[in-house]
Amino acid sequence: MDAVVVYESLWGNTAAIARAIARGLGNGAVALPTDKATPAVLAHARLVVAGAPVHAMNLPTEASRKSAMAKTYGRPGLHADVSHPSIRQWLEDLGPSSVHCAAFETGIRGPLGHGAARAILARLGSLGYVPLDEPHTFTVALVTGSAEPGALLLGGQEEKAMHWGEHLARSLAASQNDGVPAPTSRGATRADKPHPGQ
Repeated sequence: MDAVVVYESLWGNTAAIARAIARGLGNGAVALPTDKATPAVLAHARLVVAGAPVHAMNLPTEASRKSAMAKTYGRPGLHADVSHPSIRQWLEDLGPSSVHCAAFETGIRGPLGHGAARAILARLGSLGYVPLDEPHTFTVALVTGSAEPGALLLGGQEEKAMHWGEHLARSLAASQNDGVPAPTSRGATRADKPHPGQ
């Protein structure tokens, strides 16, 4: 497949954005949680887009994920989904590649709602991935004082994500029509080869 959108999503917002990006990318693009974005799936991708919610101006940590488990957001009884590995862990296990990449985040408006996408893009860049665009933020609003508190996507954010996916698809096509050789991907993870400390 041409493009894989990988996400970590606790309350469903990041998953919704990932699916909208994949719709915009078209051409068989898929949106997958971290545990489904395996080396075999990534092996034939020409573009990898990764996203996560912002926690304390960075990627979620195991501590912040545990904290989220103690809360119910969105509707009564809705608990954070921590059944998939964090994007932080997925990035740690990811092997080198030279395919194109992009990164996004979901966060509240303001300085505290940024930091995850840049961390993702920096990690991908260190592995040889080629950024196709600047990191993108999709905004959620904190809802308090109601029977259904939580963090909910602002109106229009999924449409914005779909348009960004369309933009990424055009940029990818242009990069290859300009005579740039198509990047190659082994789709390997660090777990595929010996490495100390893990």
